[in-house]
Amino acid sequence: MAIEVSPPAEPTSATWDQTWRNVGFPSLFGTVVGVVWQEAAMPALPALPYGFPNPVQASLLAYLLLTPLVHRWLTEADPLRWKEYALGCSSLVFPLVIIWTMGYGGLVCGGYLASVVWVWISTSWWRFRLPPFRLALWHTLGVNIGALGGSILTYNLLA
Repeated sequence: MAIEVSPPAEPTSATWDQTWRNVGFPSLFGTVVGVVWQEAAMPALPALPYGFPNPVQASLLAYLLLTPLVHRWLTEADPLRWKEYALGCSSLVFPLVIIWTMGYGGLVCGGYLASVVWVWISTSWWRFRLPPFRLALWHTLGVNIGALGGSILTYNLLA
């Protein structure tokens, strides 16, 4: 006599906690830093062609500086794995900072392409238990998109 064992049912959607940790908080962080930087720092910076750091770059660099804390808040991994999380962040932060100095090319690569990748990741990666490195990639793209949206909105509404 054989006993059939069925695998556990796969979840059909992400929980609110997963959504907040992986999509909500990173994009909100980027939005807040982008808005503050656009409103407070950009007028005080010298008139460089594309401003450095612009709001997106400032958000990404601030997020990178806070990776030990953010890793503890947003991941369920061992807190001692924050270096792996920081490596994941830095592997996207530094290329994105460079991309955002390219003017309209930066808008295509750092804005449009990053948005498409972030939406794809956000709709598929929630099913898996990811290591800190991959979570950092997901979160960094969220910071990038949030900062872009927040800074554009602030510039259009308050400038």
